[in-house]
Amino acid sequence: MSDIVVEEASARDEAHWHADWLERRGEQWRRQGLVDADVAGHVDRLDRMRADTALHPVWTLRATGPSGDAETVGYVAAGGRTDPAGRRALLYDIWVRPDLRRRGIASAARAHVEDWARANDLPRVGTTIDPNDPAQAALFGSYTITAQHMQRTLDEPPDLPEGLVGRAMTEAEFPAWREQDVAGYADEIAVGRALSPEEALAQANAEFDELLPDGPATAQHSIWVLETGDEPPGRTYSAVIWLRHHLEAGRAFVFGVSVVPERRGRGLGRAVMRLGERAVLAAGDSVLALNVFGPNTPAINLYTSLGYHVTDQSRVRELTT
Repeated sequence: MSDIVVEEASARDEAHWHADWLERRGEQWRRQGLVDADVAGHVDRLDRMRADTALHPVWTLRATGPSGDAETVGYVAAGGRTDPAGRRALLYDIWVRPDLRRRGIASAARAHVEDWARANDLPRVGTTIDPNDPAQAALFGSYTITAQHMQRTLDEPPDLPEGLVGRAMTEAEFPAWREQDVAGYADEIAVGRALSPEEALAQANAEFDELLPDGPATAQHSIWVLETGDEPPGRTYSAVIWLRHHLEAGRAFVFGVSVVPERRGRGLGRAVMRLGERAVLAAGDSVLALNVFGPNTPAINLYTSLGYHVTDQSRVRELTT
């Protein structure tokens, strides 16, 4: 097969790619255990996100086959955010015909998107992959991990270590916790989303206001604290977990986990996760999911040791001119 030619997709090719892309992404979410209604919601949000980007080209990958005729061998699709605060390219999809994989076609498609991003003054390329697919992991091995989604199916409520007590956070404790958690979250998204410290703090405050309008009494949310009985001076607890119940059918999500600095290194991160799992099961969910920003090896090791597995990763590459 001759060298790959990348050309702008025809309307027919783009429609074919589009339908197939949404179906493949839906199947990925079904494999993660999502029900059809939640899959449809994810697919719709993804499609609208792509449509809302300033640029969203699709290209057809073509090559000359044994017969001498040009054949379609795959597709590649990208998007471009051109607002000054977040200029970047988004690599939505690379699809190569199954019988032609492992021949460098996907690498050529990735390089094309990177060249397109440079030509459009987009300084980085971001993508989301399934790290359980060796081909995807290899193709984007040079990209930096900025976030990872993990999840675990729960069964029996786990016991807490002896001497530890879990309880709901009080209204009086909420303001100080919120201030500290907003600051920590801003530090994480500054790296994961390539934001300035000021932009990250403003975005973190806005997200907390939206998610917790009624503080710890916000519907479908719960904030649990772990007491050790020997809290540091001025502290009423040693660890916290913030949960969103029923985010999807049968699924809860961890919005935050923290251990007070004076009590780190004592296994309280593991213990407060077990407290959260008890709360999730009591609320009627059976799957707990979470997100880890950046290549946070200690956090990933903790969650892996608790039985959580990675379902998808966000990766980014900073481009050189």
